[in-house]
Amino acid sequence: MQAIQTLESDYQESLTELESSYLAAMEAAAIVNSQSLEEINATNAASINNLLTSLNTLQSNLQNSQDSINQISLIVEALDDENTSDGDFESQITALQQSLQSLQSSLQSSISDLENRMNNTRAMNDFSYLDFQGAQLFNFNNGLGVQMDPPIFDFANLMNASLSYSNFSDASFVNANLAGADGLFSTFHRTDFTHAAMYNGVWRSSDFSDAIMVQSNLAYTEFRWSDLSGANLSGAWIYGGGNWMGVDLSYADLTNAMMYDLDLRGANLTGADLTGADLAYLNPSYGPADITGVTWDWAICPDGTAAYYHGQTCENNL
Repeated sequence: MQAIQTLESDYQESLTELESSYLAAMEAAAIVNSQSLEEINATNAASINNLLTSLNTLQSNLQNSQDSINQISLIVEALDDENTSDGDFESQITALQQSLQSLQSSLQSSISDLENRMNNTRAMNDFSYLDFQGAQLFNFNNGLGVQMDPPIFDFANLMNASLSYSNFSDASFVNANLAGADGLFSTFHRTDFTHAAMYNGVWRSSDFSDAIMVQSNLAYTEFRWSDLSGANLSGAWIYGGGNWMGVDLSYADLTNAMMYDLDLRGANLTGADLTGADLAYLNPSYGPADITGVTWDWAICPDGTAAYYHGQTCENNL
């Protein structure tokens, strides 16, 4: 009889733990699904961790309930072997076994529900087509936390928004409107800006290494001292007095880019491909790009020839 009382006590304790952990999990899920954009970066990772902790607790309780069922099964088998006639005693064990089996089913259902909620939160990284004009997104930390995919801002309106001091690595801004936006001291590693409007923007001292800016509008922009090494700027519009002084464009793809009237003083174009790029323009209102102090080592010049054959310079082959 003492063994049954012990099992009942364990059952009640397990049930109490289940209720507490399940409520905590639901609260965490509610927080994750109700946050505003401004709150996401500050609290989302913690909420996801709480959700994972609750899920682990539920799985642990599920295992405990299975262990209890196994113990009861052994007791029932022992009673059968002893041919007990204590009907109430055996009935009590059977009822407890059924309760634990019901608890196990409830636990499994709760785990499935939590997993579905976690999968749904992954859609929170999609901000496509939304209006963030003038929004303050500084200190945005690579999207939404350890469990989330990089954010998607495709076709979003981010005109005059601030993306400074942030990490948008691997994010997508395809066809986004970033006109007049700023991104100082930020990380945009491998970020996709294909066809994005970034004109009049200030992107100083930021990491755009391996970024994709195919046919982006980068007119009148400031990328001073930024890292665009390995970036794909093929067909980009980079004209109109932009300040790209000291920019690292090593091994960048600048094929067919419009780069006239651009300040490139001290820029690093080592290994860059400038085939078909325009660094001068026939319209007298625009001046040629300022290439004072540019490093051309192993670059492909705009006329398609290699800098190697011109003393590692493209100054006379624009």
